[in-house]
Amino acid sequence: MSDLNRYHHIERARILLKQKRYKDAEHHAGAVLQGNPKDADALQVIGHCRLDTGRYEEAIKIFKQCLAENPEDDYVHYLTAFAYYRSRSSDNAVAFLNSAISINPYASAYYGLYAYIMLDKNWYDEALEKANQGLAANASDLTCLNARSQALFRLKNKEAAYDTIREALNVNPDDDFTHTNFGWHFMEAGKHKKAREHFRQALRINPNNNRARQGYKESLKANFAPYRWMLMFSLWLSAKSKKARWAIVLVIWGSVRLLSGVSNAAGLGILAYVLIGLYILFVIFSWVGTSIANIMLLMTREGKYVLTTTEKYVAASVAACLVSALALVIFGRYIPGMHDGYEMFAALLLLVLTLPVSRFEFMEGLKRYKYALVFTVLLVAAGLIATIATLAAPANDNATILAVVYLAGIVIYTWSFSFIRG
Repeated sequence: MSDLNRYHHIERARILLKQKRYKDAEHHAGAVLQGNPKDADALQVIGHCRLDTGRYEEAIKIFKQCLAENPEDDYVHYLTAFAYYRSRSSDNAVAFLNSAISINPYASAYYGLYAYIMLDKNWYDEALEKANQGLAANASDLTCLNARSQALFRLKNKEAAYDTIREALNVNPDDDFTHTNFGWHFMEAGKHKKAREHFRQALRINPNNNRARQGYKESLKANFAPYRWMLMFSLWLSAKSKKARWAIVLVIWGSVRLLSGVSNAAGLGILAYVLIGLYILFVIFSWVGTSIANIMLLMTREGKYVLTTTEKYVAASVAACLVSALALVIFGRYIPGMHDGYEMFAALLLLVLTLPVSRFEFMEGLKRYKYALVFTVLLVAAGLIATIATLAAPANDNATILAVVYLAGIVIYTWSFSFIRG
């Protein structure tokens, strides 16, 4: 292939890449590779296409081929870092970013990605430092401005955070990423109506912005007060380190145990039961609150269109469990052969069943998807069998054993799900 033809293919491939016409871009880059399989520019285009379409392992492999041909290409180092970042391998991402910055210390985008990696690690001072370094190179870099606002927000400097994000909107008032960022800031502040305006604006600019779509959905569900409180607690907790999150959960559990024990010792057994009951409700709602809010959202005109098919099915299934449990509490005593409160026990089994059922909504994208799916399916099946056995033969020892095994499985599941999901 002549140099002129190669130039036209590469330039055409780059234009198509910007237009997100990935197949066509790969076709033109592939034409160049037929003449020279080691052409770094053509490999970079194909790697970029794989990166944009979520095929991160393929992209990394191709980018490393590019670097083998041209190890001083800082932009390919950056693209490799971005692919590692998307595949949740932050250490590798940092290593390639450091290489990119050592070659070209004046590219603001590199510092912007670095800042977001630091934000994911909850290292907010470091994130602010990297964002400021990027802004020193380019004061109008939107990625750095957004990262800076998030770091400042986490560091409790809200006034500076809002000033920074307003500056980003002044740079480009039609940037969907900035509107999305602003929306999530308002969500964390409990201002879900203002947040909704920014999410709506982001989706108007870019209908494919999934983070804005998720934020818009959350802002609608925040109309349901219990869910809004849980969401604010969840967002607050997510800003903590992993160790801090576990410590907070254990402190809450330990405090309930301590207060209930003190109440019992003081002869206030009712208060102890109330505290334990409130804690159980808190735990259950922290798991199924999203599905319950989705049930509420299904009843609205707008909600029917923002929920995914999976979310609708999960919400319907959770609703079926809750309605069935309530029906057993009210009418269970009239079931032939039912006695000694076994209908209440069956209702409890159904209520607890909402925990694994609600997890189906969050299966997509899990690192250990197969393990999580198998564990969840088995637990749901065990819960249904235990419930049916309890209703069919209330006093049967086998039914009791099934129920105990199922409840033990639920305890293990709730504590281990964070490890299963990766």
